[in-house]
Amino acid sequence: MATEPKTEIWNKTGSGVLTETPLLLTACREGKFGTAFSYSGGCVYQALFTYLTGKPDEGFFSVHPELFYGSWLVCLSAEWENYLRKLPMQAVFRREVMEPLCAESVKPLKPLPEGYILTPFTPAIFEAHPFGQGGNYAGFEDFSERGAGAAVLYNGQVVAAASSFLTFEDQAELDICTDPEHRKRGLADHCTTEIMSQCSRKGLTIHWDAQNRISAELAKGHGFRSLTEYAVYCLRDNG
Repeated sequence: MATEPKTEIWNKTGSGVLTETPLLLTACREGKFGTAFSYSGGCVYQALFTYLTGKPDEGFFSVHPELFYGSWLVCLSAEWENYLRKLPMQAVFRREVMEPLCAESVKPLKPLPEGYILTPFTPAIFEAHPFGQGGNYAGFEDFSERGAGAAVLYNGQVVAAASSFLTFEDQAELDICTDPEHRKRGLADHCTTEIMSQCSRKGLTIHWDAQNRISAELAKGHGFRSLTEYAVYCLRDNG
């Protein structure tokens, strides 16, 4: 969730297979987000991450290197993980998935530092797409109807924001970012509390996929519970 360090290295020898179905993958399977590439033994889903299901196919891998190199690969089968681990690797990262939650935050908050203002997303904030947020909605009307968003302003500029990355049915994938110069001031906590309140009122269940321990601790502080961890593989392209 965009707090340093941005990623965490996977330093375990055990399985890094993702055992839960993420919302991004569910939306992709339903044709609402990303792209699916089927082959005889399984399917590759490009949905922000590249999700690998079924069994590896050497022919498919060779014909479609663009699906694998330069991508964040997530294995949903042991067969795919075993296949990838035999290839030259650039890095392997750890992520932690929280149990989906539709509830108000349980965390008591200190007031924002002087000069900072918390606000729901306005049309102007949405159109500015802070930290790249809001791009999966047709416009502000669509976002305000199906999504949720909160921002912290400083001198009129967005310096932190929490937004639904996408909405599928009554589920929302969460994205939280803070400008590096404004971190460690509780801004993410205030954004989280506000977006949880918005989602609770709308009946939206939040999906939180933490990219590092700081993000995971932020989530847990607001009432989320850890569900599972998994590995993200980045292959080294020698070509």
